Amino acid sequence: MPLEPIQHVAVIGAGQMGPGIAQTCAMAGYRASVIARSAASLDKAQAKVRANLVAMSQYELVRAEEIDTILGRIDFRADGLAGAAGADLVIEAVAEDLPVKQRLFAELEGVCGEGTILASTTSGLRAADIGAMTQHPERVIVAHYWNPPHLLPLVEVAPGPLTAPGVTQAVMAFLKSTGHAPVLVRKDVLGFIANRLQHALWREALAIVEQGIASPEDVDEAMKTSFGARMPVLGIFEHMDLVGLDLVEYLHSYLLPDLDAQRGPNPALKERVARGDLGAKTGRGFYDWSVHSATEVIRARDTELMERARQRARKLKLDLTGLQDL
Repeated sequence: MPLEPIQHVAVIGAGQMGPGIAQTCAMAGYRASVIARSAASLDKAQAKVRANLVAMSQYELVRAEEIDTILGRIDFRADGLAGAAGADLVIEAVAEDLPVKQRLFAELEGVCGEGTILASTTSGLRAADIGAMTQHPERVIVAHYWNPPHLLPLVEVAPGPLTAPGVTQAVMAFLKSTGHAPVLVRKDVLGFIANRLQHALWREALAIVEQGIASPEDVDEAMKTSFGARMPVLGIFEHMDLVGLDLVEYLHSYLLPDLDAQRGPNPALKERVARGDLGAKTGRGFYDWSVHSATEVIRARDTELMERARQRARKLKLDLTGLQDL
């Protein structure tokens, strides 16, 4: 299929992910549109992007004088899918609901040009399922950004079995141009790479709490102050090789049979959902969020991520300077 050069990106959805995704496109010089159903949600999205950029300027990730220019590259539109008509790449960031996504992709196919790539930033649904109602599934792909998308480099690129190779190559190249670190998911599987890893960890954490081995607070503290602290610089397979695969094999021989292997949601999770304790959004989950501030937790998270991003940017600048001196 002939593809258009990516110059204009339309992002469908103004919730948690959409504004940050559009921001990364605009920061890289692309024209972006954020498309939502209400002007009020778009006003919030625009304010969110400006706040993100102001915070990033304090960590030398953007220059303060660039903020208005970056914002000027983003259109915030509440006129249906008309804003996607001229896009070269559409990124869907709506509710994690397969029928909703399927209907949207079918509608987009009728609005967008033949060379437009249709991508979803779903957390774990398959590209083949999302594009099942389209006439041309070869242009459907998953590009799973991580939250917050303007601070986390990873995007998992997951083509379906019918996705054209050129679409995958174009999306990978585009993501690299926006400063992200795309990884290719070689099979069309639920959850891709990082969410499969994350939820395997969550399953065991829930089992530890359910079985009375430790409290949620102590599980979190154990993770933050042990392997979680070294994860930014030490990958899983790097770590196994450093430990020694013979030791890993021995540990697995007695530990893996004792780990949780439930095939569905843990009872400790189901109980909280059943009584409406859904986490920070309802005020209580595993924590009491009336005393445990979600705002402070998010602020601490973003501060840490911006500091790491500043360090990466400085290292990249030093590396490029060194190459120029050769």
